[in-house]
This record gives sequence, C-alpha cells and structure tokens, in this order.
Amino acid sequence: MASEKKKKARAETSSDTDTQGEKPSVEPQRSGKKKSALTAAQRQELLDLDPAYEAPIDHPVADTLQEARELEVAVRKLGKELYKKSRLSKDVAASLPDRRALLEAAESAWTASRTLPLSSDLRAQRKDAEALKRDAIAALRYFLAGNEDVERRVDGIVLGTGISDLVSDLNQLAELLEQHGAELARADLPKNAPKRARELAEALGSGSAERAVDPEGNAVMALRNRAFWWLREAVDEIRAAGRYVYRDERKVLAIFRASGARARARQRAVKQDEPETTGSIPTPAASEPEST
Repeated sequence: MASEKKKKARAETSSDTDTQGEKPSVEPQRSGKKKSALTAAQRQELLDLDPAYEAPIDHPVADTLQEARELEVAVRKLGKELYKKSRLSKDVAASLPDRRALLEAAESAWTASRTLPLSSDLRAQRKDAEALKRDAIAALRYFLAGNEDVERRVDGIVLGTGISDLVSDLNQLAELLEQHGAELARADLPKNAPKRARELAEALGSGSAERAVDPEGNAVMALRNRAFWWLREAVDEIRAAGRYVYRDERKVLAIFRASGARARARQRAVKQDEPETTGSIPTPAASEPEST
C-alpha cells in the first residue's frame, strides 16, 4: 500500500510540473532537442504582453525573485492596510506568486539554452570573462564603498546575462577600473585588468558575431525578459504603495525598498552623527530614488 501511495504521489508531482510549470528543472537537457521549462500556456501568456516587455533586464533575476518572495510575505501580513490606504489593486498583489513562478520557469529555460550554441573556445572565454566581471564588481564595491557614482554604475551592471550584455559590462568595468586604479591597487585582480577586460570583450563580441544566429535562444531570452518585467511591474506597484503607507515607519518602510536602495540607505544612516527624529525617516534615505 505504501509503495502504491508513493507511485501515485510521484505521478501527481510529475503531472503538476508538466501542466503548470511550477517546478521547472534547472538542469539543461543533455539529450535530444532543447526543451523549454515553460508550458505552452505560459509561453502564450508572455507572448500576449506588449513587445516593450522584451527590453533588457536591469537587475539580477535571482535578486528580483527573492525580493518578490519577501513582498509576498509582506502582502500577507500587511495587505489589509495597504489596500485600505493606497491605490494598490488586490488583483495585482494576488498575482505576485504566479508572476514569480513564471519568471522562475522562463529563467530556467534561458539558463538551459544560453550556452548550448557556443563553441568550446567561446565557452572558455566566457568563463574567464564572467570570473573577471565578478572579481571586478566585488573589488569596486569594497574599495569604492561610499562612492555614490561608482555604486550607481556598478548597480547597473547585471550578473548572469547574455554575451552581448557581458561584452558591454566588460567595457564599462574596464573604464571604471582605469578611473579608480589607485584605489584598487590592493584589489585581487589580474595584472592590467582593464586591458584584459577589453580583450575578453573583443574576443566574445567577435566570436558571437561570427557564429550562426540562434533564433531559438533569442526567443527564449525574449520570453525571460518579458517575464522579468511582468513581475517587476507588480513588484514596483506594491513597493510604491508600501512606501507611501509606511513613509513614517522606518522599519516597515525598509521592506518596500529595492535591495540596492536599502544598502545605500543603511550606509548613509551609519554616517549620520545627529540623533534621528522620532517617527521620521533620515532625509537621504527618504529621497533615495527607486530605480530597481
């Protein structure tokens, strides 16, 4: 009897995955034709969105998904007050879990397909480029902490995107590394890191242009972008409502800030020597633009 129950449970789980796309595999398909983690219904849902949703993403998908999960918890606890005191639609807030699941499935499909068309040489160069990119970002965040211009520019460099984005990011990082060479003297980076970043950008750009265009891969990335902005639309509406309703409650307000804004607000608050006024938000934190 127990064995029959286990078989039934496995069959139900498999059926749910196939029909709803809620539990996509994060592993690439190792044989046969590339298979999307998105169901036909999910693909159509994304294709029905305005083409403007295909714009390049501006924030790491993993961070956006985590922030959406946090907002789901916030809505469950604070939803009654948010609906009462803001313009937030219950339909938008209630759709957040489904939009997040859609992005998870679309990102899984993109992850599975993004490296398949690459030659072995291009994959090796990409691996080196992504390692340099991670190290450069870490060094800039650490050694230039407090430099608002650098922080904003680094925030605009998204981790884990396609080759064209990686090429652009490497060139931007090369410029930052050159501008702040003195501050980065002790950073754990390759010798002449700006030059190396540009060399990798050139190699990846040339290799990407020379290889055959991969229409299927481009389509999968476009769907991922659509899912990202569809989720972000709901996230931004909920954040805007929360920032208004809880504008005088600092601890609650923090829930409705983007991760980058939270970090900058904390840094600025630490630098303030004057005691905070009861029931108010420090002026720098309150005026922080919400771009993500």
